[in-house]
Amino acid sequence: MRLRLLPAVLVALLAPAAGAAQDAGSGTSTQLLPGDVINVDIWREEELSGQFQVDENGVVVLPLLGRKTVTGISADDLRDQLIEGYGEYLVNPAVLVVLLRRVNVLGEVTSPGVYLVDATQSIADLIARAQGIKPDGNADDIRLVRNGVTTRADLTGSLSIQDAGIRSGDQIWVGKRSWFSRNFSSVVGIASIIANIVVIARN
Repeated sequence: MRLRLLPAVLVALLAPAAGAAQDAGSGTSTQLLPGDVINVDIWREEELSGQFQVDENGVVVLPLLGRKTVTGISADDLRDQLIEGYGEYLVNPAVLVVLLRRVNVLGEVTSPGVYLVDATQSIADLIARAQGIKPDGNADDIRLVRNGVTTRADLTGSLSIQDAGIRSGDQIWVGKRSWFSRNFSSVVGIASIIANIVVIARN
């Protein structure tokens, strides 16, 4: 009887841990957070369309609808809410909502700074907004820095902003190639010269 109960006990113990790991990886990656910018496009309604920032309290101010708490919901959920809200003023409103993150790109990039990027775009797209990586930059050393602490040091350009867990206010830091890597051709050239001198001296 005890042996039969053991698998069930193990499942009960491991389930919370597995859930926590899943939440840490992508729990808030597709949800609206303070600092995000919402791009709202309502067909044929330019005065109602535009970019609206979510403040530190998770509130965004929208034309006609006023203050609205949006943290913790997805862009698709917000679109549904806006269709319902603007439906009181418009006939069958067509609404498009895109979640934008405000990300600071630093390190070995040509034009470091803060950029607005669609959360579904890739890290490579974000770096391209910063005019790409400098010749001395290392495309294999891209880190996510949050509040001065590196939270991920394994980022690749193919990852999307949301899959990487990047939030508004985060920093993407591109590192520099090692001295040897940056001076490889010079080192090879010097080694070749030395080798030739040794051969000549032996002769």
